[in-house]
Amino acid sequence: MNKPRLTIFSKLWCKVVTYATAALFGLVSTVSLPVWSKHLPAVTALSTVVSEEKSALALAQLGQQYYNAGKLAEAIDFWQQAADNYERQGGLGEAEALRAREGRLKSLINQAQAYQDLGLNSQAYTTLLDALGSKPTQSQAVAISQLLNSYTHNQEALSQTTGIGLRSLGDLLRKQGRLEDSKQVLKLSLAAVQNSKEVNATLLSLGNTERFLGNRLRDSWNYEKVTEIIETESITEALQPYQPAIATYQQATNGNAAASFASVQAQLNQFSLLIDLEKWWERETKRRLQSWVHTEQLELNQIGGEFLLQLKLKLVQDRQVLQPTIETALKNLPPSRTSVYTLINYAQCLLKLAEREKAETVLNSALTRANQIKDPLATSYTLGYLGKVAEQQDKNPRAVSPKARREAIALTKQALKLAQEQSVTQDVREVIYLWQSQLGKLLKQQGKQSEALLAYAGAYNSLQSLRADLNSNLKDIQFDFQQEVKPVYLELADLLLQSQFTLSELDSLRLIDSQRNLINSSDNLELARRVVESLQIAELDNLLADLCLIPTNTSVKIDNLDPQAAFIYPVILPNRLEIILSLPGESLRQVTVPVTEQQVNQVIAELYDNLDNSSLDNSARNIFYTSNPTPEEIQANLETLLPLLKQLNDWLIEPISVQLQAKQIKRLIFAGNSSFEQIPLAALYDGQQYLIERYGVGLVPSLQLINPAKINRAKLKIFAGGVSQSLSTKTGIFPSLPNVPEELEHIKQLFPNTKILLDQNLTTQALEKRLQDNFTIVHLATHGLFSSQPEQSFILTGDGEPFTIEKLGELLNQQPVTTPQLLVLSACETATGDERAILGLAGVAVRSGASSTLATLWSVRDSSTAELMQQFYQNLKNPQQTRLDALQNAQLSLLNYLRQNPPFQEVQNLPPHPYYWAAYVLVGNWL
Repeated sequence: MNKPRLTIFSKLWCKVVTYATAALFGLVSTVSLPVWSKHLPAVTALSTVVSEEKSALALAQLGQQYYNAGKLAEAIDFWQQAADNYERQGGLGEAEALRAREGRLKSLINQAQAYQDLGLNSQAYTTLLDALGSKPTQSQAVAISQLLNSYTHNQEALSQTTGIGLRSLGDLLRKQGRLEDSKQVLKLSLAAVQNSKEVNATLLSLGNTERFLGNRLRDSWNYEKVTEIIETESITEALQPYQPAIATYQQATNGNAAASFASVQAQLNQFSLLIDLEKWWERETKRRLQSWVHTEQLELNQIGGEFLLQLKLKLVQDRQVLQPTIETALKNLPPSRTSVYTLINYAQCLLKLAEREKAETVLNSALTRANQIKDPLATSYTLGYLGKVAEQQDKNPRAVSPKARREAIALTKQALKLAQEQSVTQDVREVIYLWQSQLGKLLKQQGKQSEALLAYAGAYNSLQSLRADLNSNLKDIQFDFQQEVKPVYLELADLLLQSQFTLSELDSLRLIDSQRNLINSSDNLELARRVVESLQIAELDNLLADLCLIPTNTSVKIDNLDPQAAFIYPVILPNRLEIILSLPGESLRQVTVPVTEQQVNQVIAELYDNLDNSSLDNSARNIFYTSNPTPEEIQANLETLLPLLKQLNDWLIEPISVQLQAKQIKRLIFAGNSSFEQIPLAALYDGQQYLIERYGVGLVPSLQLINPAKINRAKLKIFAGGVSQSLSTKTGIFPSLPNVPEELEHIKQLFPNTKILLDQNLTTQALEKRLQDNFTIVHLATHGLFSSQPEQSFILTGDGEPFTIEKLGELLNQQPVTTPQLLVLSACETATGDERAILGLAGVAVRSGASSTLATLWSVRDSSTAELMQQFYQNLKNPQQTRLDALQNAQLSLLNYLRQNPPFQEVQNLPPHPYYWAAYVLVGNWL
């Protein structure tokens, strides 16, 4: 399921939606209570009053009052009592019964909204289905289908209250990633409220769902599609996924209640969308511009620059139309929690546009209102973002005046103190972490390393606990990981690696691991390593939107796993490359390489362009896969690649080569998550040899996730499925793989108990049934794609249907007795231009429960794959060879064959091209 990726601030914006559009029906009833009560009685006292009045309406109003005061648990209890009270009134006359049904419906919808505010989405969903007359016990798909069918064929049952309930359900379905269902439910809601003041609020919700659908469509574009839009300068096509959202937002501002808060919010959401579109296309276009500069395609470089200029011009013009209307409307909003958060949201937009002074004015207005309504959390948000404004006086942190930085620190500390005070009565960790990390950044810039370390450690611990709770309770909420979460981990690791702290300072950090256990270490390198490990686990958790990542052993040692393996943690920091090296029987070592992040990423980008960028004619992918290569093409490409591979080897391997040789290391296991995972590490070149000729090379998502069990060679049970025929699908035409039958037959010859499904027999249904058996190894030789977007990762079955990797993983994880120890995907490839695709591959192993996955980074001629796989399984029969040994020796066999039998005599003096043999990568348990 596609989980919408919401930023931390998007979560804050969800709160704005709550206060603005939920209506909270106590205010719709005949008696209206004050929004903010200065003298809110205790619940016990109020319960006595209620019992005396025996009034369902009074119960509902008390629920309203407690909700407005932020006491959500008490509000839920009162609304449940009100709903029960209304239900008992069902035996009255027709008019009274109708009012009772409406009262129960309103109470349950309010209760569901409070559940959503607490992050209890499952309870909210069940409550809404109950309120709207569906059966929560059914599967979600069936329940929603019946609900839609019921109201579609009974339009008379669509009251305004029902429409608001449907809107709340549509919002919840959007959070769950059920975007099409959300759209249909919201359209039904729109029909119910069409002639009421609620119409704009429903249009706003529908616009938000259309926006997420736009994200889904845009994210389905591959690298080549985005490149084509840029090359053809198609502004219309670039914006096409979001036209329904923009049209719906505009409709919400032109209805009968144009001055409503929902209309203001719709304008602000459209404004935010225009900013996000500009940033996204700027990032994607610059990626292409860099490639075209590397490859000297000056004409394309000029076209790309012109496209970006014209797109920005249009988006700026559209924003300029909206901005005056938004600012006028915001000035007229009365003091309330809603208006405070709305002003903060607008200030965030202004900060993205570098309009610092205007953002400061807006935030000061928000602060005045927050103080008026005496809302400490709203005040905390406002002060924190004022601190951010003070810190962002100039893009260069060194240009910020000492006075401005002191002001920023003071404001951030105030914001943090207020948030921490609220943590006694509510969960505000997502707020606390924001100000802890901001404080750490400011203190680090001020040169106060020890104080910065403590602040970042606090932010790290907040995220460690917050991540687990979000994944268990709020599966729809996913942080903008690259922008908001990853920097906290890296900044903490940076401080631990660059500064000399005392033992007492390190002891005082009290860092926790992914299971919230205290990390018992005062060694800065061990703490840095554990932070890097936690970063990878958090990123996998974020990718999978699932709490399936339970580390098997947070204290596992490399010595206990493999005495001939070295663990390498590359940490790319802005001003240097840090390598944490773990060797058997030794303390951790640190190697600092004086190379900037920009330099590393530039070499990696050039390597990618020349190796695997299908949009460039002279890339190895196009030379080998889409045409008959000439010796001149192969030679030119290889002579471009080898210096880049050597440069990376000089940075990553050469500084630790002496230590590796001294310990007689045979296997290199790269851990953590860095840009190096985008490249075939086995192909790093020292001027004489490839890295694979000296070491086996494996990847692990995290040492904590390794199940160190070895494969029982005597009891191997293998399932081998494949598709050899060409397939035509909605996503394109996939060429035939004529050597797949031979590949599968070789496996069966080596392991006679192997079960095979080939071509038409490998249907989706047959695969699902076969995967219910307990196989040690699952081998799939069919076209497929890995991406950092789970819904974009799939394999193709013989009937041409995409079988998602997410579904494959779930089926493998449900095997009755044991999950597979090895998953082999021999004809797949990683998504072009996806920098996090290897993370997606690691996610396959984690979700499936397979201890390791063997796959290809790009699609290799299947004759080479068949030969390599035959050798791999032959090696695997030998209990003396680990999985990584079996792969290394198979790759060496192919490499040596190519060296002795070069495709052209003109390249016989050059090393074999990596494209033939370096695509294969083992992720996970290498034993």
